[in-house]
Amino acid sequence: MIKLLIKKFLPNAVYNFIRMRPRILIVSESLKRKVTYINRVAWQKDPDYRGDNSGALRKYGHMIDKGLQAQNRKAGHSLPVAERLNELLDLNERECDSLEWVQKILSLHEDLQTDNLAKNYSDFRFVKDSDVTSEQLMHLFKERRTLRHFHEHEAPSLAAITKILQATIWAPSSCNRQTIVNYFTLNEELVRRCTQQNKGATAVSGKHAFVSVCYDTRSYHLPQESLTGMIDASLGFQNALLMAHSVGLGACVLNWSHADKKENDALRYLLNIPEHCEIAFNVIIGIPNGGAPTPGKKSTIEFMIER
Repeated sequence: MIKLLIKKFLPNAVYNFIRMRPRILIVSESLKRKVTYINRVAWQKDPDYRGDNSGALRKYGHMIDKGLQAQNRKAGHSLPVAERLNELLDLNERECDSLEWVQKILSLHEDLQTDNLAKNYSDFRFVKDSDVTSEQLMHLFKERRTLRHFHEHEAPSLAAITKILQATIWAPSSCNRQTIVNYFTLNEELVRRCTQQNKGATAVSGKHAFVSVCYDTRSYHLPQESLTGMIDASLGFQNALLMAHSVGLGACVLNWSHADKKENDALRYLLNIPEHCEIAFNVIIGIPNGGAPTPGKKSTIEFMIER
């Protein structure tokens, strides 16, 4: 109650400043750039919505749907969230592939308020139709390698890259926001210039596609969720790495944490990446020119600790 009163009467920037509980810290220049962006948007704009209509629709729709599936659901559930979702639907930006799903969720929520929601709504069948065994899946995990050497005269096709990147939105994402955005190019000269911006792009040969894996920050609650996008992007692109291997292509993830301002600005310019999209990492994908040895792995007792 006190929080709502403070938010109502204080200017937005002042309220957001207090909410962030600021501290004085010494940080690297790379982290300073991120913090500067977060401070600017979090102090001056809505912490939960800054223009990504589709991400926000999925976020609030997901919040309502979780309650609808709960065994202890009852009328009155998530009324403020449903109100916010209706507000988003009234905005001008209505083009969203998830719109039909959101409208269905709202309709079900209305049914709950009038006690017309089907009693068996939460009785969803566990789907396991694939005949891929756990052994086959583990084999795929173990077989995939990080590859840096590709064919000199042939690059992956647009159809192959499209198929690989389509896998990224089928990974889990926080509140179903699906904020991963993949900026890519197959243009040979543009690929060369983009790859040059990565300090980790060493010992690489042959033609390849270049992908900058980003996440749209506009639907994250800042600053608390400032790192959530990195998780969402990583989960999403793991799907893509496995898909790349399954179609016979090789890939290498390029670390972006060492990028300086000049490299960051250059890559954004080359691929026309907007400010609200944070670059998580970059990936090169090509037709393998040979394989790679199996790297050393941690022992089981190092990464599986039972308590």
